[in-house]
Amino acid sequence: MYTSFFGLNDVPFSIAPNPDYLFLGDRHKEALAHLTYGLGDTGGFVLLTGEVGTGKTTLSRRLLEQLPENTQVAFILNPTLSCLELLATICDELKVRYKKTGTTLKYLTDKIQQKLLSNQSNDINTLLIIDEAQHLQPEVLEQLRLLTNLETNTKKLLQVVLIGQPELQQLLQRRDLRQLAQRITARYHLLPLTRAEVAEYIKHRLTVADCHRPLFNDGAIALIHKISKGIPRLINLLCDRALATAYGRNDSIVTRKVVLIASQQALGSEYHLTPWWQNKKIIAVSVAANLIILLGAAYLLGSNYQVNESKIVSDKSEASEQLVVTTTNTELIAASPEHILKNNDLPSGNVIEPEVSHDKLAGNIESLEKSSPADARAQTRNVLSDPTTHSATKATLEIDTTPAIQAQQDQDIAFEVSQVDGVSDDLLAKFQQAIDETQDLPVSNALENEQQEIPSLLDMPSHIQNRVPALQFEVHIFATDGNGWVRVNGRERYEGDVLAGRVVLNKITPDTVILALDGEQFSLPALSSW
Repeated sequence: MYTSFFGLNDVPFSIAPNPDYLFLGDRHKEALAHLTYGLGDTGGFVLLTGEVGTGKTTLSRRLLEQLPENTQVAFILNPTLSCLELLATICDELKVRYKKTGTTLKYLTDKIQQKLLSNQSNDINTLLIIDEAQHLQPEVLEQLRLLTNLETNTKKLLQVVLIGQPELQQLLQRRDLRQLAQRITARYHLLPLTRAEVAEYIKHRLTVADCHRPLFNDGAIALIHKISKGIPRLINLLCDRALATAYGRNDSIVTRKVVLIASQQALGSEYHLTPWWQNKKIIAVSVAANLIILLGAAYLLGSNYQVNESKIVSDKSEASEQLVVTTTNTELIAASPEHILKNNDLPSGNVIEPEVSHDKLAGNIESLEKSSPADARAQTRNVLSDPTTHSATKATLEIDTTPAIQAQQDQDIAFEVSQVDGVSDDLLAKFQQAIDETQDLPVSNALENEQQEIPSLLDMPSHIQNRVPALQFEVHIFATDGNGWVRVNGRERYEGDVLAGRVVLNKITPDTVILALDGEQFSLPALSSW
């Protein structure tokens, strides 16, 4: 064994939950504080989630050590139970006597409630901890909620801690479990260790094993963090195999190369780091980039042999004037069509003199006078664009066919108060004055807006989703007095605070957070990531 080779008095990186090797980083201490807060005077449900191997079970055992002496705990490690089996297991953990055959849900529920009332009268707190709670069936969770209905005026008689993987959060978002989700007083999502915490974690376990010199260099620690992604269980597997590999190679220090060899032996291909020159994605991107470069070079070379030819049609630039219909005077048009063409500022140069067909113009103008204003505008354009009317290259004809539009005013509804027997004229006058002062005010839709359901961010348009920055909710504390708070992206935020960018935290509900971005409101589930 490598312990004597490295001067260790114990195996420092065993995956067994040895309390002597308990490492509490900043995240674990914070999680422990939130669990303790959630189990305060009011009680209820507390939720602790995290990926596999992040230390949830170890943290729960540390929580048991810090509980007051007047606390009776029921710890369930195997939650794949039916409702009847769950109640029977709770009775076993709380030392409740019950008949083993012919039991019913009501019988076991009554027994548990009698125990809770007995503990309450003896000033004993009752705590139920369920590990791997993501395996609980929805009907079992509902049965748990029914157990917590027993309460006094100030607290719940049964406090429940649910510990599980992130799938537990998704399970609690079911519509049939919304009542349970609203009873969760504290939520915490345990994140993996950071690069600095991994170094402290390795040093801590080596120190407990009576080793006071570094056995892993910086390159090895960095690679361990990268491969394990900061998960303590994987760190233990990697470090244990790395020490054994270094012992076999007669190396006194674990290097990056040793960690690479150990990762293949301990974790298999799932966590093996592929060299960049063997990465299929990198190879595909490189081939695509080279292909684009070759195509671009071919295009540039081919363009050098192209001859650009242009044919000069005229040395006369187009006139900048546009046909603008601004003034209508059909009598002037009918009387003197030549006058229209003479008043146009036609540019000098290669311009052909207009040859006006007076008969055609007069006929078109006569039909224009009989048409509606909209038709007159269209017919005016037709008259000017008809090649048989005139053949001028450019002409600016100013005709206004816009009719005088009579303004329409809204008719406001006037309310008048009628004389009623028994009501004084002074009171009627005040009532009429109140109506007159508030008649023009807009009708408030506050009640209607409150009843509208806030849409999820996933249901918002893509242009809204793309503007929402990355959000990582780690803690969710709901309070009925509006003093709840969340930890997002490593910082504590309260209602009304800006989370990131222009995203504002509008409201904290028991199972969601309501956010706003430039006036658009949307929601995200508690302890979710975006």
